[in-house]
Amino acid sequence: MSSSQNAANFAELAKQYTVLDSVSQRIAQVYSEALYQSAFAKGNADEVQVELGELNSLLESNSKLESLFASPIISRNEKSGLIKDVFEGKSSAFVSNFLYVLNEHDRLGLIRATIHAYQGLNETKKNQQNVQVITPVKLTPEQESALAKTLQDKLGKQPILYFSVDDSIVGGLIIKAGDWLWDGSLRNRLHTLRNQLIERSTYEIQSGRNSLSSSEGN
Repeated sequence: MSSSQNAANFAELAKQYTVLDSVSQRIAQVYSEALYQSAFAKGNADEVQVELGELNSLLESNSKLESLFASPIISRNEKSGLIKDVFEGKSSAFVSNFLYVLNEHDRLGLIRATIHAYQGLNETKKNQQNVQVITPVKLTPEQESALAKTLQDKLGKQPILYFSVDDSIVGGLIIKAGDWLWDGSLRNRLHTLRNQLIERSTYEIQSGRNSLSSSEGN
């Protein structure tokens, strides 16, 4: 076989491994996203990250265990028993159950890739902030981009914007980010102005009554 043919064969083999690796990464990302959503809902996303880090260290120091998890020769039942012996009582039920889920789908070989994806996902999410934006009309892409930049400077986090249209606010916009609310709608400004006018009128009427009572007393 010529050198050019060998080079072509190696190139094709490398391509196949690259595709396989890409598919594995996407699968690991799907599982890490599911794990993150469950952990976040329970309020322990950071705790799970710490525990997964400990699990990753264990696998790094015990290549035999990782090989057993990845082996297609070892049955699911055998791997399930291995999870029980190694992890139950030593890790949270949350993480142990996740390992069982990976095993049920023959994905234990992706455990370290899943751990890595989860850690990256959790770090990214912690620096993001969901923001609800209400406007009277749909914003242009340029306006959305400018608003995102302003909010990032304000919040110190990357805003994930969710837009909705409510023509009853008349003009301006309303922004909700966690416990923070900014109402810059024209409806709110008109409401505030109306209340100020009522308060001023009430004050003037009361002041007039006081003056009248004072003059009558004299």
